[in-house]
Amino acid sequence: MRQLGHLLMWGGFLAAAFFSLSQLEVADNKWSTVPWINYFGGVAVGIVGVVLLRTTGRQLEGDEESQEAKFSVLRKQLKEVSSTVFGMASQASHDPAEVLNQIDDQCAEPLAEFANARQALVRRFGMSVYAEVMTEFASAERYINRCWSAAADGYVDEIRDCLQKAETHLRKTDALIAAAEVNTARTFPEDGELD
Repeated sequence: MRQLGHLLMWGGFLAAAFFSLSQLEVADNKWSTVPWINYFGGVAVGIVGVVLLRTTGRQLEGDEESQEAKFSVLRKQLKEVSSTVFGMASQASHDPAEVLNQIDDQCAEPLAEFANARQALVRRFGMSVYAEVMTEFASAERYINRCWSAAADGYVDEIRDCLQKAETHLRKTDALIAAAEVNTARTFPEDGELD
């Protein structure tokens, strides 16, 4: 359905643009050269495509229960990757081979699952919170990847620095989500709190 929606949207709007430019302008009356019926027909087809895309987009996002499940996955994966990174950052020395294995075995999947569930942030908190959270999360992920590269190359000092920076960004990510949850709870009180 989404492919049909895209086809209708782009086809309709491109057809409307083509019809509006298909004939040379007449100097006296420029608007008379536009075949308006064809033009509005193309616009109508494009609008049908947009409506179809919006409708299927809402169906893909799922219901409230699905969004709660995605948000739960997001929180769980953040906690999982955070505990791994915090544990590695607290170690006195870092064996590069061990760091490589820990990142591969304990961080790769939670990072990917967090990223896959990120749309739950938009639905729950809005775009501004989403942008703040994902900025911090992406920075943490970047430092974890740099840590992996440093471990692969054997740069122990770089491993420590990257783990500390990743830890800082993961803490900020968690704090932003926690603050957003508190703000959402204040904005939308539970049943019975208004009495």
